[in-house]
Amino acid sequence: MAEPPKTASAKHKPKIDRRHAVTRGGWSAATISLFNTWSALDDNPNRRMSFYSPDRQKIIKVVGPNVTLDIGSRSFETGIDSVTKHDAELGWAPDSTKFFVTWSESGELGPWHMQVYGVDELGVHEFPKVEEPARKDFEQRVRKLPIDPGVNTPELKHFWDAAEYCEPYHVIGGRWLNGSREILLSVLIRNTGDCRYLSEFNVYRVNAMTGEVLERFTAAEGHRRFGNKYLPLISP
Repeated sequence: MAEPPKTASAKHKPKIDRRHAVTRGGWSAATISLFNTWSALDDNPNRRMSFYSPDRQKIIKVVGPNVTLDIGSRSFETGIDSVTKHDAELGWAPDSTKFFVTWSESGELGPWHMQVYGVDELGVHEFPKVEEPARKDFEQRVRKLPIDPGVNTPELKHFWDAAEYCEPYHVIGGRWLNGSREILLSVLIRNTGDCRYLSEFNVYRVNAMTGEVLERFTAAEGHRRFGNKYLPLISP
């Protein structure tokens, strides 16, 4: 099976024994790669890995395609697996009461999603649709952008007219902010030639439980304020 084209925002990893290594996620330095399948065939059947939450009271375990959460002697299903959530990476909240997961429907080309989960004595529960307010805000903004001046000529405008907005846009989890109350995330247009504004993205500060948009930044503003360790790369 041939590998898909790399997205412009992908961050490359060194060669490792991906069966057991605990490595950073492909999008954010604040996450752990659950399956180590980024830039590889999307399969790692002998995967065996575990890592603690910040309070060291909880353990995320990966066995083959499946992810569980252990709290003391109890083990809980998370609903996260490499079959339905490709290339998933997980970021624990500083107080260990939540984590977010960034994952793809189909590999590097996405679409990519971010989900947020709460953790308590009953196990794992999702805060639904945290990604949606930022995605909807970005969709509205993109549709108001002017035509790319590089194709706004009689000779080239037909390429622009044939291009698509390529929704839904990727939502990429970056890091936790303000303790465990907020998440830094990015909303990104995929990097393929049939997309208008390919690889354009905005950065958002959102409420971790509701997704309410608290602040928005352009890609350049986001990089200046937060650095590039937690955000997609800016395409040249």
